[in-house]
Amino acid sequence: MPTFTYQARDEAGRFVKGVLEAESKVALADRLRKMGYLVTRMEEGSTASPGFGHIRFGRLVSEEQLLMTVVQLANLVEAGIALVSCLNSVTSQLGPGPFKEAFQEVTRDVEGGKPFSEALSRHPKIFPSLMARMVAVGEGSGKLDTVLNRFSGFLERDLSLRRTVQGALTYPALLLSVSLLLVLFVVAFVVPQFATLFSKAGIVLPAPTRFVSAVGDALRTRWWLFGFLCAVGLLGFGTLARVPAVHYRIHSGLLRLPVVGAVIHQTLVARFSRSLATLVASGIPILSALEIAGGVAENPVFAQELNRVRAAVERGERIAATLSVGRVFRPDVIQMIRAGEESGRLDVMLDKVADFYDLRVNFALKQLTTVLEPVLLIGMGGIIALIMASLLLPMFDMVKVLQHGGLR
Repeated sequence: MPTFTYQARDEAGRFVKGVLEAESKVALADRLRKMGYLVTRMEEGSTASPGFGHIRFGRLVSEEQLLMTVVQLANLVEAGIALVSCLNSVTSQLGPGPFKEAFQEVTRDVEGGKPFSEALSRHPKIFPSLMARMVAVGEGSGKLDTVLNRFSGFLERDLSLRRTVQGALTYPALLLSVSLLLVLFVVAFVVPQFATLFSKAGIVLPAPTRFVSAVGDALRTRWWLFGFLCAVGLLGFGTLARVPAVHYRIHSGLLRLPVVGAVIHQTLVARFSRSLATLVASGIPILSALEIAGGVAENPVFAQELNRVRAAVERGERIAATLSVGRVFRPDVIQMIRAGEESGRLDVMLDKVADFYDLRVNFALKQLTTVLEPVLLIGMGGIIALIMASLLLPMFDMVKVLQHGGLR
């Protein structure tokens, strides 16, 4: 099913944008009209780049900077200070850069009479759509401070989860990088020197030595060709990965990987549950909440499943009943969501799901690092064994030649 990027206005005239899958532009326009949106622009193909993160701040603002700013803004609003004064106070404490410029524009828009949520939505690369939509609800209900506090709590827990994942993968990545650099240095500069020495001594080089020496010569003399091939390969893969069908297959394959797939899946479930709980608790309608939560996941497998759920909920079906038909969510998640729907405490149950899956991610990461370390050691050990064999085998022949020379 093709993916479309759309821009629209809601019933209050606020600007919204997003990415959805639909059979055609006509079907998407009809779907958005039922959601109360007036479509202003629609293009086939998603502009979001594939990735593992859920909120794309790009290079303009770090997650920590946004979190600290939202916390400060929430505290000022909760203290009863006028919004414009709060924005001016926050802006004055920001360092020069795109983040401060965006806040200055937001402040000017609010001073000019525009809603805070609309001012935020004009800077999608700085402020995620999740924040703008929640602020719109807070403005409508008069509970802007509560909404900002809820959003900052979501950011804090989600950032903690991301840092846990990144921290667990840092050591294996560092170990692999250093090991590869050392191996490349030995292969490119050390082994060819020994190969030249053996050749001058009249020793016939064995197959491992010839192979490693040839690789070293190629790396040393044709490094530009290897760099070019790597750049072309990365560019080609990046271009191919933007094709919706290929993008879907890549992420679907990642979810099927042993251990790694479990970490990715559990991380996505935790983020989806946390974002949907935050949205529902903020008073956002369930259809809009499911749409935003699907964008937060930024995974085509999850997005497709949530689009199916949205369509079913729009027909009057329950979320849990629809999820039970698919294969993305485990029975324990579905059971908790069912309990939340029946008790009218869906946000509470989703928060519990997110907390539980945060714990599962920690255990899965420990299992992953436990598996990765011996795999890396065995792999690097095999490469080092090949290099050692390429050096030792001709040395044995050289010893024999010296012994024969000595006997004479």
